[in-house]
Amino acid sequence: MCLPNKTNDEAKLVSAAGGETVSAAAILANNAYNSKTRPSKEETKHIKAVTATHSDHVRNTSYDLLWFLGPAIICHALGTPIYAIYAIGIARIISTRLTLTLHYMGVDKDNYLNKIPQSQLEREGDDYLVGTVLHMYAQIPLQVLFPAMFFSDPSVIGVSAWRCFWAHVFIVEPLYYFAHRWLHKPEVMKRMHGFHHLSISTLPSTSLVQNFEEHFVYIAVFGPAFMAPFLTCWEMHWTIIGAYLVLFDLINAYGHMNIKYRHPIFTSKYSPFQYLFYTPEFHLGHHAFFRANYALFMPIWDHMCGTWRKYKKTDTDRLLPAKQQDFVFIGHNAGLAHFMKCPEWNVYAAYGPFPTFKWLPYTVEFLFCNMIGACLRLVDGVYTCSRYMINEKLIGRVICISRTPIDYINPKRYLLVNKDIVKLIKSQYNAHGTTCFGLGNLNKMKQVNDGGQLISDMVKADPYLKDKGIRVWTGDTM
Repeated sequence: MCLPNKTNDEAKLVSAAGGETVSAAAILANNAYNSKTRPSKEETKHIKAVTATHSDHVRNTSYDLLWFLGPAIICHALGTPIYAIYAIGIARIISTRLTLTLHYMGVDKDNYLNKIPQSQLEREGDDYLVGTVLHMYAQIPLQVLFPAMFFSDPSVIGVSAWRCFWAHVFIVEPLYYFAHRWLHKPEVMKRMHGFHHLSISTLPSTSLVQNFEEHFVYIAVFGPAFMAPFLTCWEMHWTIIGAYLVLFDLINAYGHMNIKYRHPIFTSKYSPFQYLFYTPEFHLGHHAFFRANYALFMPIWDHMCGTWRKYKKTDTDRLLPAKQQDFVFIGHNAGLAHFMKCPEWNVYAAYGPFPTFKWLPYTVEFLFCNMIGACLRLVDGVYTCSRYMINEKLIGRVICISRTPIDYINPKRYLLVNKDIVKLIKSQYNAHGTTCFGLGNLNKMKQVNDGGQLISDMVKADPYLKDKGIRVWTGDTM
């Protein structure tokens, strides 16, 4: 559990998962601990003090590409087909990255109350694909020992899919429930599973972040979904195994999404789906309570074993209106690194170290950026960043025009830059009524618009904006 440890400045909650300290405000913002969800003393009296060992190391990511290519070399040496391994592995990686992108754009981008700590982003970013690559290696000996498990006649695909489904329901689900309870024994929690529970606010890919040893536990738990049908009927196909693993990843990621889905079909005690398929709040409750809601995808096991507990996520109820936008800082692109840091591309890279391309001449880098910027302007002239809260009552946002370094080097493009800035001001006033705007460094460069003074003059001269009370912060910083 997470037990309070008060200090003079601020009460902090120290995760019994070990290794990280999280501010009480951050946990309360995620609704993990409040008057309704805080475990009682009676419920926590069994907690033992055990030293965490799961996070004693920092994983070296320098050789990740070599680890990914390793199965190809081994398969070539053993003479077993390589395509099934990489088709499954790449499909899982793509589906994971796509899920992260869609979740960020649709859920987390504007939820300023659910900002992920930098330490968590670094930890998860290093580990969220480890299990996928490890499974690729685990598939190699299975292909060598049981080739029919992967390469049976395609005619068995349909029946194998049904066998895999029922094996999951009747073998994997109960096996996972009891294995998960074992993982929550204090000694095991501190040794392995606590690494996963370091993440209080979760991302979809948090579902894949485990201590290295724990991945082998899950291979043993999830393997029977296709191993049991094969050992029973001696036929299976790699496409079914791949589809199962991709679908498993997606449903597991769904359980770690910070969303509320409360349709009566999943919440009514009279609906069978309350027992047969979970919602994100069910598993978020597990991350809040630690010793409840152990089931994988079917809560029926918690209902039968007395560990089911209702949980409601309420942090999004406190968000200011979605259309509110009181201040906009107008940014711009400054190189390829900016494109690489977009969280839509990789949420784990968004707040990490700023990459440099020292090996690439500036001329080449700026030309690449210019081409990307031109393409972006064909689709949408701006890039909208996540919003943030100011003084708990105002909403700010950074919005970048699709202008790159060459636009600020070539004097012939200065007018285009200024027109894009005024166009953005007009669009944000129309959409949100925003009247306060700041300018990024190059957007208020002396040569471009006299420290922003020209922008202010263009706003005053615009027939539509001149009487809208628009305020533009000026001042040259270049």
